[in-house]
Amino acid sequence: MDTGVTCPKCNKGTMLKRKSRRGKIFYSCSTYPDCDYAVWNEPVEGPCPDCNWPILTVKTTKKRGTERVCPQQDCKFAQPYELEAAEDSESD
Repeated sequence: MDTGVTCPKCNKGTMLKRKSRRGKIFYSCSTYPDCDYAVWNEPVEGPCPDCNWPILTVKTTKKRGTERVCPQQDCKFAQPYELEAAEDSESD
């Protein structure tokens, strides 16, 4: 399933929702094997305010809840993200 988010590594393909051999969901570039970029968390459009990486990901944990985080290891950007609240306001 296509997420519509442009791959930040090659800028040619889009990020696709895929399933690993063990059944875990991940997101990778549609131009694989030419581009091997992949992330475990769902990608969203919009650059990181700290390091300017072209995409952010939505990560949900029990401790911190749902956040938009930068997928770059060196960057520590994290911002609370209310997915349900954004969807509820659109349906009004």
